[in-house]
Amino acid sequence: MKSLFKLNLTIFIVVVILSGCSTHKYDQTLDNQITAFQIKADQQFVTWYAKAMAEDVKTVSPVAACNAAPVMAGQSLSLISPPSETDSQFFNSAETDLSLIESRTKLLNNNPAIDQQMFGLRNIFYQIKYKRQHCSVQDSPAYISIQRKQVSVILQAMLTYQLVLKNGSGITQTNQG
Repeated sequence: MKSLFKLNLTIFIVVVILSGCSTHKYDQTLDNQITAFQIKADQQFVTWYAKAMAEDVKTVSPVAACNAAPVMAGQSLSLISPPSETDSQFFNSAETDLSLIESRTKLLNNNPAIDQQMFGLRNIFYQIKYKRQHCSVQDSPAYISIQRKQVSVILQAMLTYQLVLKNGSGITQTNQG
C-alpha cells in the first residue's frame, strides 16, 4: 500500500514537472469524466464492501481471499464462475469510462502520466474481476478497502493534475525541460 502511494506520488511529481515544459490546458469535459468515474467506482466499492460486511467473512486474509495466481491486465481469464450481472455491467462500464478518459487525455496531450495511471486502474479492476470469478471465498472487507484506496489515490492524482491545469489554464509555460 505504501509502495503504491509512493509510486503515485512520484508519478504526480513527474507530471507536475513535465507540465512546466509544455502547453497543457485544462479541459472541463475531462475533469467531469474523471469525477464521474471516481463517483461510480466509489459507489461500486461501497456496494462490494457492504456485501462483504453482510457475509462477515472472518477467516479471510485481509489482502487475498484465495490463492488465485496473480494476473495482470490483458491476460486471458478462464472463468470458473460467471460474473454477476451487476459486476459484469460495472466492469464493462468501467472499461468504457477508462477508455474515454484515456482517449481524451491523449487527444489533448495534457497528462504525461496517463499510461501509468490507466495501467494501474485497469490492473486493480482486473485483479478484482479475476478474484470474483476464480475464488470460492468471497472478498474480505479489508481487501475491498485496500483496492478502494488504491483506486482513489490514482484518481485523486488525476484530478489534482486537472486542478493544476485549471489554475494555470490561461498561461502557456515554456520552461526549458
